[in-house]
Amino acid sequence: MATLVVNVAALRRFMEQRGWSERDLAEHMDLAYSYVNRVLGGKRRPGAKFIAGTLLLGLSMEEVFTIEK
Repeated sequence: MATLVVNVAALRRFMEQRGWSERDLAEHMDLAYSYVNRVLGGKRRPGAKFIAGTLLLGLSMEEVFTIEK
């Protein structure tokens, strides 16, 4: 089965370019900080809300996600 994986390094670069913390990222994605923190920490897989949040930021699927088989 294929799994959607977050490119954490790309998101961290995006955050660094803007001077954002994880809390700032969560706020701009309209998500709870704890959820964003767990996804970035590899403790939770990204769901539809996380995916929508990245698109809300203007990021593309290709920039942020990869598919592992």
